[in-house]
Amino acid sequence: MMPHDWRPPTLTTPRLTLRPFTTADAAPLFEHARNPNVTRFTLWDAHQCIEETLAFVHDYALLRYREGTAEPYAITVTPDPRPIGACGCFWAAQPHQTMELGYWLAEPFWGQGLITEACHAVLAFSFAEYGPERMQARVIEGNHASARVLAKLGFRDEGTLRRSLFRRGKFDNVRMFSLLRDEWAAATAPAGKEARPEKRGR
Repeated sequence: MMPHDWRPPTLTTPRLTLRPFTTADAAPLFEHARNPNVTRFTLWDAHQCIEETLAFVHDYALLRYREGTAEPYAITVTPDPRPIGACGCFWAAQPHQTMELGYWLAEPFWGQGLITEACHAVLAFSFAEYGPERMQARVIEGNHASARVLAKLGFRDEGTLRRSLFRRGKFDNVRMFSLLRDEWAAATAPAGKEARPEKRGR
């Protein structure tokens, strides 16, 4: 476990600031997390009350930080501090050097390239900080927008895990995508400085 006050470093991109979540984020985040259009392809359901969003901050985000995991990041549009989504990379299988990318974005901000920009930043940080051999991402079949984001980031479609997820009373097919460390290095050389840590987390 990390010290109680450990937080991942803030990352900046041309349009965004990615920072750790705080309790104060619950109210503005709830306004987006309650939208069923946002959660159509997520593992979590639309929030019904602000207490559910507070639980996300306290029981998920802050706990992940205590574990030393730089995930989830609050996505904000600079200079507005209100979160409009979340993204981050976490260990899916650390002995096998495999991390996983996850993300979601509020509906008013779709179609502007913001989630691709945010994910590029956390990928740059995660590959540099943790050095995984493999970065993977899962997409519930039918989520074409998410698949396009991963394609823009250089991920390869590895195929479909048929009926591998039981969600909301039915089985879903899940598409698996991956990006290897050498593929990321080749794609970002020589200019891969979009993610600029403002401070070191450890």
